[in-house]
Amino acid sequence: MQQQEWKIGSHHIRFEPPDVAVAVFTGPLTLEDMKRTVEIYGQLAKSGPYYLVADIGGSQLHAEARRYLSDNTRADWFHGCVYVGADLVQQTFGKVISLGLFLSGKTEFKTEFVKTMEEARAWVEQQRRANVRKSG
Repeated sequence: MQQQEWKIGSHHIRFEPPDVAVAVFTGPLTLEDMKRTVEIYGQLAKSGPYYLVADIGGSQLHAEARRYLSDNTRADWFHGCVYVGADLVQQTFGKVISLGLFLSGKTEFKTEFVKTMEEARAWVEQQRRANVRKSG
């Protein structure tokens, strides 16, 4: 799949080949924003699982949007997820969503919280190397 980009209100999602989606959320995330976000996540998964890098430090996730996200995403869409800039409350919700994805049937669902985009990209590279070692 080639590089693609989407804009949802003040939020952006960019797919970076071969297997990374970078989502930058700024300001409140409404239910409608989340419906479109989950639709994009699902479209990307049609080409196989990918790493999600979600910059959420400048965002607020409304309760109904959070519920929609956890009810409508599938663990097998992702290799793992790394959250950038999450505060304590966002980390708690991220862990709850990740636990739900893990319990949905995937044997392992990796989630990480980092402060910077550089740390997020390093985490993705580390996960790729670990996956190569497991399969090789």
